[in-house]
Amino acid sequence: MSKPQTLYLASALITNEAGSLLTVRKKGSIYYMMAGGKIEPGETPIEALQRELKEELDLAIESHLIHHLGTHQTQAVNEANTIVHATIYHLKLVNPILVPHAELEEIRWLTYDTYQQVPLAHLLEEFSIPIWLQNKKSQL
Repeated sequence: MSKPQTLYLASALITNEAGSLLTVRKKGSIYYMMAGGKIEPGETPIEALQRELKEELDLAIESHLIHHLGTHQTQAVNEANTIVHATIYHLKLVNPILVPHAELEEIRWLTYDTYQQVPLAHLLEEFSIPIWLQNKKSQL
């Protein structure tokens, strides 16, 4: 087997005022994941996240509203023999009206009661869900 390729991503754990967690599902995939995407050459992770949020959700976010959570590396769910290395941020939206664009098929807000009912991408399940659950009382 060949050496896995690494994709560098910028992703966002996005919550709303009720504490629900935004997930997106790409066309042709069964997995729900965080909004975001690949970091292009010359972009910072925040710039990549802002670009991806605009492309995928028509969401323009100022950088001071984006808070760094950390980085995580895991197996990609949609690409064989691929590792994703993500810089992950938190963003809280108030009264968001979001429509999927670009490669997105669906947007789903998960609650503390429903998050286990959908297949989750590894990055979301391993890194962001534990943070979200740990901060349930403070609602991030």
